[in-house]
Amino acid sequence: MSAIAKLSFRGSLVGIVDDSSEWRRQVRNMFFSFGAKDVIEARDGSELLHLASSHGRPMDVLLVDDEMDPLDGFMAMRTLRSTPGVPGRRATAVLMPGQGSVDILKKALDVGYHSILPKPFSAAQLSQHLQRVLLRPMLWSDEGGMLRPVTTTANDSQ
Repeated sequence: MSAIAKLSFRGSLVGIVDDSSEWRRQVRNMFFSFGAKDVIEARDGSELLHLASSHGRPMDVLLVDDEMDPLDGFMAMRTLRSTPGVPGRRATAVLMPGQGSVDILKKALDVGYHSILPKPFSAAQLSQHLQRVLLRPMLWSDEGGMLRPVTTTANDSQ
């Protein structure tokens, strides 16, 4: 059975945050191919925070670019994870940097991402990545009011 067949996003609210409308469209279509019906998009971190607080329904999965103006993906996630009562505060979050590195992974985990998946990626790569992230237990740490997912190893986050 393929990875795509194992995961279904039917009934899930997915958020895609990227300053490239073309990349958002491509990722949205990937989620549609996984069965998602509810996908919301934001151009930057400030738009994500507005959608998270005003949508009324928590996002289940977030894919967020790292470099955006006026609010990048790191500050947006730090704010989301630090704001009590915001729907989607516990969303599974994947950072989509232009390139992957140990430093970016450490920074992403520090602000509350579950993992990173460097762009560009295919639907099969996204599905396999999300399967690894979503099918493991979701444990959380609350450090001074900021939620962070607890990861078991760095290899799980790549």
